[in-house]
Amino acid sequence: MARIEKNASLEKQITDVKGDVVREVRRRTHKGHPWLIALLIFLVLVSGVFIWGAWVVAETGLASVPILSSRAYTIPEPTRVVTPGVPVETVLEEEFTSTLTQRLYEGRGELKDRTLEARISEASLTASLRSIMEESGVEWLDGSNIQAVIEPGLGIEFFVPVADVESQTALKAIFSISAENGVVVVTPDEVMIGSAHVPNFLIASFLKPYLESELARMNAVMVGYAQISSIEVFSGELVMTGELSVELQKR
Repeated sequence: MARIEKNASLEKQITDVKGDVVREVRRRTHKGHPWLIALLIFLVLVSGVFIWGAWVVAETGLASVPILSSRAYTIPEPTRVVTPGVPVETVLEEEFTSTLTQRLYEGRGELKDRTLEARISEASLTASLRSIMEESGVEWLDGSNIQAVIEPGLGIEFFVPVADVESQTALKAIFSISAENGVVVVTPDEVMIGSAHVPNFLIASFLKPYLESELARMNAVMVGYAQISSIEVFSGELVMTGELSVELQKR
């Protein structure tokens, strides 16, 4: 009986000693080295930001990042390959002139029917985009291989390869198109470089103003001929409907 009590007392002493040691360690950890915990937290945060930044760079394909590039980056491809055709400006001028001539013939010199329907193919849009890129002089984009795809449910896809990059990365932009106040309006929905999504604030700051300035060229052609009321997206082409706005001088 005495041996049992002695063992119990010994176990209690051991337990008490363990408790004292744990409390002392905790006390010293919290009071003695708070800077160490802060430093560890700071290093973890910095490491996280660095890894995130390296991952984003790897996603773009603009630079090769060891280990990450093979996991983060996939070579971008267009929805389909498009061969350039007749530029949009030429197509619209021809369609407007042809429609106006036909309406005058039908009205015996009077413009009684002002309805208009114009079609823009993705081949024409591709040709115009290549001309715009050639004039812009942007060297880091391969404007000679830019192309546009028009597809229901997708909208308009611009695919622009990045020049002189071994990873074959490209800029891909998805746009929705509509008619407002008689002119064409294009809104960027999604922009990617390689596998990386471009933040909306960058799209609004850089891409949208440039897009609007270039779109104004096409609208300038149309304003003299027609007011566009609606735009439908079909596979490979846009169909615009509206009214001729030409005013004929009476003799």
